[in-house]
Amino acid sequence: MYRILFFWASLLTFGGLCAQQIAVSGGGKQAYDGHIPEASTGLNGGVFVIYSLDNATIEFTGEDDSLISWSRFGPSGAALATPVTGAVQNGSRSTLSITEADCGYIAEQNGRSYYMWIIDYSQAPLILNGVSVSNDPGQCELTTLLLDGSGGKLNYYSINGAPKDLPRELTISYMSLVWDEESLLYIQTAQSETVDDFSSTIQVPAPLCNTDFSVSGDLLLNYWGMGQSVSTGEYIATAIGVTAIAVQDYREDALNEDDRQPTEYLGGSAPAEIEFQAYKTDAVTHIEWEFSDKEDFSSTLARYNDETLRYTFRDEGITYVRLVGSNSTAECQAYSETFTVNIGEPRLEAPNIFSPGTSPGVNDEWKVAYKSIVDFKCWIFNKWGVQMFYFDSPDQGWDGKYRGKYVDPGVYYYVIEAKGSNGKKMKLKGHINILRGKD
Repeated sequence: MYRILFFWASLLTFGGLCAQQIAVSGGGKQAYDGHIPEASTGLNGGVFVIYSLDNATIEFTGEDDSLISWSRFGPSGAALATPVTGAVQNGSRSTLSITEADCGYIAEQNGRSYYMWIIDYSQAPLILNGVSVSNDPGQCELTTLLLDGSGGKLNYYSINGAPKDLPRELTISYMSLVWDEESLLYIQTAQSETVDDFSSTIQVPAPLCNTDFSVSGDLLLNYWGMGQSVSTGEYIATAIGVTAIAVQDYREDALNEDDRQPTEYLGGSAPAEIEFQAYKTDAVTHIEWEFSDKEDFSSTLARYNDETLRYTFRDEGITYVRLVGSNSTAECQAYSETFTVNIGEPRLEAPNIFSPGTSPGVNDEWKVAYKSIVDFKCWIFNKWGVQMFYFDSPDQGWDGKYRGKYVDPGVYYYVIEAKGSNGKKMKLKGHINILRGKD
C-alpha cells in the first residue's frame, strides 16, 4: 500500500510540470535528478546534483512566451527568496547560469511558481582513502569498519526551511555463510549493506567466514562513472553460527504402542531414540550439546561433544536440548534452536480375550496396549502352570500357539513385570480367554 500511495504522491507533485520542463546541465557532468523529494517539501521542480559550478545552467521551458522571472532562496525557506537577474529568455524558454549552488531556485510564470534545489557535489565530494577492520575483541554480532576519507552530508531544504538529506548510498560488500535447508550446508554467499552517509565507523553484521570487505560509492560518483572503492584485505572471521537438526527413529511395527509417532513434537512414548546432528561455521572450534530440565538452561542435566549424537530418552517428562558453539577464544558463542523432547506418562493394559486361528488378521494375536514402557517381561501359563509363551518386548504378542500348534480354547493366565519411563515398576496378572473351535 505504501508504494501505491507514494506513486500517486509523485504524480501530484510533478503533475503540474507536464507543460513546463526543467533541465539542469553543465558542471562537467550530467546533472543527477534521480532523487524525488517528498511532496511536503514543496520542491515541485525537483532536486538536482551538479558535479561543479563550471558552466552550469538551469533551463526552464514555460507554457507560453510570457515573462519568466527567477529568484533564489536558502535554508531559511522560499519566503525569503531574493530576485536573480541575468537569465536569457528565448520564446517560452529561459536559461539561467548557476552562479551559486546548495540553494533553491524559483522560476515564476503567469502567477505560478516552480521550486527546485541545486546541490554542488564539489563542495562535499566523497573521498575514500582506505578501510580497515577494528581490532576490538569479541566482534560476535557486528563488525566495525574504520573508513579513512571524507564526505559531508548532501543537504537540501524544503520551501519552508525544513532540512532534508540526499543519501549518498555507500555499499559495503563481503562474503558470509548462509544456512541452506535443502542441502543441509552453510553456503558462502555474497552480502551487501548500504549506508546512507559517509562515516568514519560503519558497523555491519559480522561475517561467518574469512573475507575481505570493500566499500564503494557513492551513488553520485557511480552515476557519473567515477565510483571509488577501497578494501580491507582478508579478514579472519571470529563470529560463529551453529545449526542443529533432530530426527527421531520410530517403531513402525509397534501398532499397539500409543504415541509412538508424534507429529507435533519430539518424544512421545519411551524409549524414544533421537539423532542430533550438528552443523557449524568456519570459526567454531568447540561444540557441546546441552540437556536441561529448564527451558532457560539454568541447570544442566548432561553435556556431550559429539557432532552426531544418538540419544535414547527413557524418563517421563520434558527435556530441553540445544547445541552451543564457541570460537577459539571462547569470546563468541552461538546457539541452535532449542528442541523440546516430551516423554509421556507410562500406560500398560492387557486384553482378556482373543480368538487365534479363526479370522486371520482380526483379533488373532494377544498384545498389550502400552506407552512409555522401558522394561518388559511377560509369561503366559495354562491352568496347570505350564508356560505356554514368554516374550520381553511390549510390541510383541502371543499367537495362541504352543510348540507350533494352537492351544485349546479356554482360560490361560499371564504375568507381566514392567517398568515405566517414570521409573516405577508395574506388575500385572490376569486371565486370557481363548475363543475358537477345537482342532
